[in-house]
Amino acid sequence: MPGDALQLALFVLRAGLNASALLLIGLVLHAAIAIIGREALSRWRGLIVGLAITATVLAFVRLLLLNVQMGDASTLFDPDLTALGWMALGPSSLAFAAGAAVVVAGLALRQTLILAVGAVSASAGFALTGHTQALSNPGLAPYAVGMHVAIAGFWIAAPLTLSPRGLADDTVLLARLKRFSAAAVFLIPVLVVAGLWLAWILAGGVQGLLGTAYGQLLLLKLAAACIAIGLGAINKQVVTAKVAADPHVGRRWLNHTLTAETVLFLVALVAISAATTLTGAGEGLPAQ
Repeated sequence: MPGDALQLALFVLRAGLNASALLLIGLVLHAAIAIIGREALSRWRGLIVGLAITATVLAFVRLLLLNVQMGDASTLFDPDLTALGWMALGPSSLAFAAGAAVVVAGLALRQTLILAVGAVSASAGFALTGHTQALSNPGLAPYAVGMHVAIAGFWIAAPLTLSPRGLADDTVLLARLKRFSAAAVFLIPVLVVAGLWLAWILAGGVQGLLGTAYGQLLLLKLAAACIAIGLGAINKQVVTAKVAADPHVGRRWLNHTLTAETVLFLVALVAISAATTLTGAGEGLPAQ
């Protein structure tokens, strides 16, 4: 496989894995803390199972592409290279698969605690691979990645679960907004601090952030997140009040802000997927 085609395949794979796993984590956490109530969970069950399957499949497809990276197209199914690749990607692949399986079990048993455990396991899939694992002294960085991913998933799922489209009951919509905001006010600052710290150590300080494509992509992700935080603040302070006072106007405002947040989340997703496939942190093996 030509180098450019392989890089594109890695980027598409990583973007798909990031999107499916983050949405899976987010929707499950929304169910676990009752943003999605038990009575409404059946509406999301099919999507959650689909995301669980997709994330698991893509996590294991990485092993095949790693075979191509280490050899060529003819080594796609090479058992020796697969065994070598398993040393790098096996733990994270198992974490994604275990998280997906636990989530499906939680849905079947209708147990929110089991769902939360599945979300944590899926988040660990990101912590067990990537550029933090290539650091000479990872320290707390992998744990920060897991926490960062879990909160990011919680946030990224908001345009789906908080969307007023298809939700006729204004009382339910307002309750979802208030419950999400109550959690977000504590979680989003943690997300930002962890993101800044990880960007700093992975890029290697100011010079790495400003002077390399990798660092600039991380800054783009952080910029998109900061703008989205501003929109989230508007949702909390202004839009929620409008939904309570005038549901028709409030719903229109909510649609606009959630659409803008979705665009920003896509920018952040593309940026971090490109940073982990098309560029590198300059230390250790390329991340998958």
